[in-house]
Amino acid sequence: MSIIGSLFTSNGALNVFGDSINVTGDNIANLNTAGFKTSRTQFADLLPTTLGEIETGDGVRLEEVTKPFQQGSIESTPNVTDLAIEGNGFFIVNNATTGTSYYTRAGQFHLDNTGRLVNDSGLVLQGTSGDITLGNAPTVSGQATSILALQFNLDASSTAPAAGFPSTADASPSAWASGSNFSSVATIYDAQGNPHDLSFFFRKTSPSTWEYRVVAKSSEIDPLAPNSSDLRQVATPGSLVFSTDGQLDTSLSTITDISGLNWVSGGSQDIPPGSLSFAGTVQYAQPSTLLAESQDGYGAGAFDSMSIDGQGVITGRFSNGTTKALGTVALANFANVDNLDPQGDTLFLPTIESGGAQTGTPNHGGLGSILSGSLELSTVDLAQQFVSLISLQRAFQVNSRALTTADQMYADAVNIKPY
Repeated sequence: MSIIGSLFTSNGALNVFGDSINVTGDNIANLNTAGFKTSRTQFADLLPTTLGEIETGDGVRLEEVTKPFQQGSIESTPNVTDLAIEGNGFFIVNNATTGTSYYTRAGQFHLDNTGRLVNDSGLVLQGTSGDITLGNAPTVSGQATSILALQFNLDASSTAPAAGFPSTADASPSAWASGSNFSSVATIYDAQGNPHDLSFFFRKTSPSTWEYRVVAKSSEIDPLAPNSSDLRQVATPGSLVFSTDGQLDTSLSTITDISGLNWVSGGSQDIPPGSLSFAGTVQYAQPSTLLAESQDGYGAGAFDSMSIDGQGVITGRFSNGTTKALGTVALANFANVDNLDPQGDTLFLPTIESGGAQTGTPNHGGLGSILSGSLELSTVDLAQQFVSLISLQRAFQVNSRALTTADQMYADAVNIKPY
């Protein structure tokens, strides 16, 4: 029986080491698989056989194949949607067909034809509000201008022109120009994001005082004058008064609001009192010029590009220069990540031993941060795997020799003839 037992022991060891070489080969094969975690074999001896008071071993068994969690090296890529986790956590990806959520460290994502952020298997990356989707053509609506700030230098050496400002609300551009020393155009936006030009005409009336008028195209205001080339006054006349050193004296100036605008294409619009500012305007003996302009309106914008920060916030950039948060990547962690159940494609499912998923936002609650334009590489150490391969090969060879020896001994025992 002991010879037969040695045959079984050696044969079992050959199977175990054959499976172990398969694990090592799988590690080596996935050397370049992003997010792959190295598998590790664990061995245990079998329950020994008792011969009287003597216990003889019955060989070895493959107790477990684990994937110990270890941070892989980070490699930069040119793709914004390539994501890596620096620290703890897993990306959550969902199978839209089955509703199953998987967990992975592989962050190779891209936008599909519906604007969803998916991996190469079509699983949808999950955010704090479910599927991360940008839609087919995300846009942002326009915003009406409500604040307009202009800063000028008005030439102190100017003298009042012979002609005055037109006496009617509507007049030709040349009539407005002939009554002014200087003019400037500011573009504002209505509630639908349509741009409109406001023209400011300045006329010097005394050494320290300038009158101004604000006009817009009559055709943009009056639906009965679609072809008019006139400019219509859209604000009460105002004045700017300067001190002897050329600084604007706001206490003596009259700065009026621009109210009651009713654009043909974009509805009503007001720039309320206090929202039209000439702060910083000066009167120096230099040519009149616009020094600075700012306003808070903008037109509608189409999606242009996006960025993803360390907290997983996806920010879209639009053609009108605005930005908008489009979603936040969610991460999950587990009490025992080493006991997650591998499903292939670098995907994992939770087990009883791993515990349930604890979800949250990156860089909070012990979860790692997101690195955009990066991928986490495989944790396979090629040198270590070669050492393991050689060790397993030798163990296989020795056990095969033990099996051969036991087989010869068994044959000799069978051929023994009693005398």
